[in-house]
Amino acid sequence: MTTAGAPNLFFDVRSSPYYVKDDRNFILYQTAAQLPVMQNLSLVDVYLSRGHSVEPHWHPNANELLYTIQGEIVEYVLNPYTLELLGYRVGPQQSVYIPWGWWHWTIALTDHVRLVVTFDNNRFESIYGSDILRKTPPETMQTVYGLNAAQWAEVVRPLRQTVVIGPPG
Repeated sequence: MTTAGAPNLFFDVRSSPYYVKDDRNFILYQTAAQLPVMQNLSLVDVYLSRGHSVEPHWHPNANELLYTIQGEIVEYVLNPYTLELLGYRVGPQQSVYIPWGWWHWTIALTDHVRLVVTFDNNRFESIYGSDILRKTPPETMQTVYGLNAAQWAEVVRPLRQTVVIGPPG
């Protein structure tokens, strides 16, 4: 029930899919685009089954707080200042804070994983590893890293779109 003239404070996140791989691996989201009264806040609701992952990525515009509701994950975070790879085994009622711009990814260790992730921005942006891999010209990989361009092109050929939840189907 709402009062005439009052701001809308309600939103059903189930109506807002961000990415759907299948009925056990999907992401729902809510930002100020869905609920305009939200200020400096957005969230995603992540569902994963065992062995699935949220692919490596970073957020160029927000800090992230990941909170596990159900199941168990490993959250990997790369510290860009020390290049130390941090791994956190996270279960229900546990959280991981990921600073703005830090490379990170999630791997589900159990079935029926559910995470709620909040961002301190009214919209969140992500830059995904699969996009970097498939959009960097093979010749660049050869010039910069000494990789064989033809072999690299063959390796990344299956990545035809952003992965988001892996492994690719």
